[in-house]
Amino acid sequence: MNFRAEHGVYLALAVVVGAFFVLFAFMGPVGWILDVLLVLAVIKLADWSGLFDATPTEPKRNCPECGARNTVSDAFCGYCGRSMADG
Repeated sequence: MNFRAEHGVYLALAVVVGAFFVLFAFMGPVGWILDVLLVLAVIKLADWSGLFDATPTEPKRNCPECGARNTVSDAFCGYCGRSMADG
């Protein structure tokens, strides 16, 4: 599996946000308002980071072996290593 460094950052951010979400949820109505603001802030930050870009930068295709998404120019699958020309 190809684990990029940015995935670790997203995972750490999710843990921190999840902890605050649970903490705020037990604070009553004020905490619930803070939960809503926290969720909106995370969505806005994700939007600014380009995480939810609607148009991919390069066309993709599936690996014939494992089905992982790879760019059209890749000669080998980034997940299983099989040649993309075999499909």
